[in-house]
Formats: sequence, C-alpha cells, structure tokens
Amino acid sequence: MTHPVAAKGQPRKYPFVNMRIADNSVLDTIEGRHSCRHCNRSRKFFCYNCYVPVGKLVNLLPLVELPLQIDIIKHKKEIDGKSTAAHAAVLAPHNVRIHTYPDIPDYRQEDGVVLIFPSATSLTVPQLFERDVRLNIDDNYGLPKGHHMGTMLRRRMDEIVGETEPTQSPRCYTFGNLPVRRAVFIDSTWNQSRSIYADERVRALRTVVLQNRLSQFWRHQRGSPRWYLATIEAIHQFVLEMHVNAWGLNAAYRGLDNLEITEGFHLLAAPLTVVAPADCEEPESPYNGQYDNLLYFFSSMYDLIHKYYDHNDLISYRRPI
Repeated sequence: MTHPVAAKGQPRKYPFVNMRIADNSVLDTIEGRHSCRHCNRSRKFFCYNCYVPVGKLVNLLPLVELPLQIDIIKHKKEIDGKSTAAHAAVLAPHNVRIHTYPDIPDYRQEDGVVLIFPSATSLTVPQLFERDVRLNIDDNYGLPKGHHMGTMLRRRMDEIVGETEPTQSPRCYTFGNLPVRRAVFIDSTWNQSRSIYADERVRALRTVVLQNRLSQFWRHQRGSPRWYLATIEAIHQFVLEMHVNAWGLNAAYRGLDNLEITEGFHLLAAPLTVVAPADCEEPESPYNGQYDNLLYFFSSMYDLIHKYYDHNDLISYRRPI
C-alpha cells in the first residue's frame, strides 16, 4: 500500500507503506449514508452497533481470518462511532466479539484466555511460547518507589533476550494448538480500563504486554504517550507477534519497516525470519501481511485526516515517547 496523498510539511515516513492492505480507495467514492440491514440506523461505511458493513461495502470488504478468538470489553462511556474496536468486528466477524461492560463473560471458566494489559506480572508474547526472554524491570519502569506499574504505567516496557534458546526441537503450531485461545482487550481510556481490570472476572486472567509500537491514532488522549495504541492497532500488534512466534516472519515482507515498533521486536523476530515465497500468504506460513487488512479502515481514516491537517500540527503525534 502506498500513500495516496502528497506529503505536506516536514517529510515523514508513511506508516503503512508495503503493508498488504487491500485497496481502500472505494471508501472515498461512497456518498451519503445507508441503512443497516439489522437495525435500520443510518451509517456511512458500517454499523458500529451491529458490526456489519452497509451499502455496496457488503460485498467489497476484505475479511480477515485470525489464529485465535478476540474479545473486546468496551467501557459504556466509549463513543461507538469513534472507537476503532468496531473495525475488528467488521473485518474479522468470525473471530471478534464485543461486550459492553459490565455485561461480560466470566473468563475464569474458560481455559487459554489472556488479558492484554500491562501489570506487574505481565508476560510477553515470546514468553507464552517459552522463549528465553524477560522484561527489564530494574528501575521499576521509571516509577517512584512504591508505585505499582499496573496502575501508573508511564514508561515503555523493554525485553531482554537471553543468551540461549531452548535446545529441544521447536513445536509445530497450528491454529488449534496455540498457547492462547482467546485474547481479551479493554477498549477505553486508561483511567476507565483500571475500573474494568478490578473486576474479578477479568483480573483473574493472565496478563500479556505487547512490544512497544508508536501509535498512528490521530485522536489525542490526555496524559498518554505515543505508544498507547488504538484498540485496532493493539489487536494487529498482538496477532502479528503471535504469528511470528508460531510460524516465523517472511524475509521478503517489508510491511513493518515504517510501523515504528521497538527494536526489541526485531531482535526477537530475527532468528524466526525465514526465506519464503514473496507472495505466500497461507494462514500458517511465515508472516507476510496476513492480518494487515485489520487496518483497512484505520489507514483510510489516517489518510483522510492527513489531507486536512499537517502531521506535525496534530497533538496526538507530538505526545512524549
């Protein structure tokens, strides 16, 4: 995918270059609004209450097959039309479901469920696959003594790669035997997410933290650094990490070049990078953009925002790293 608009102001890297995102220029041609076939509400591209496309997009959207199930717990104060959580439910309808808190399942009754949330006991995705890595917590993540990082996270989390990798033969993974069957995401502001995390149905879950990646979301959240991802970005990052650790990374794939993911991700991915056909996108083959279409709407909206606003003038992109 290439940037459809000439850059304005200072030169910048287009984050989605070389990603395998389907041509979304059709979104620019849609005029007016259409009725949702389920609730009859008037919508532009999709219904963010029923999570279905509307109008001619019904037969045009790319559908994404994910290697596991995704649950999104949405805070009731989150504005449906502004949340990116709906993108996942529309583009991966067979793998994503959205719940509005407090109407959520009791995850304590299900095996293989993790919560994507930073806590003092969080694991990383490579650790789920029993790779020799650990989180660097030597300075308490830069927090004052006595503060708990799970409720006051302000610094990026870094990983340290061990000197040795396991000597046993690598396990052969399929969509059916990954170490995670369902991942739960909280769609809310940071302050709202803490109240949801306090619920025992959620708090009992193992927590997983993602590799640091700078957000390209254009909406500013006060007090949040650049690496607080929009929900759809976080889902893409998680399934990307899961896929790379299970099946490797295609050496020909260049879609990660401008995503501004921490160097730790690339160090951990290096020994898993394999030579494979440049056009191979089979589900259990080395990562070659299989989940990039999760960003189908997100990248289009990013382009639209940058048609009217200079990147360097938007507060969201001037947040601290």
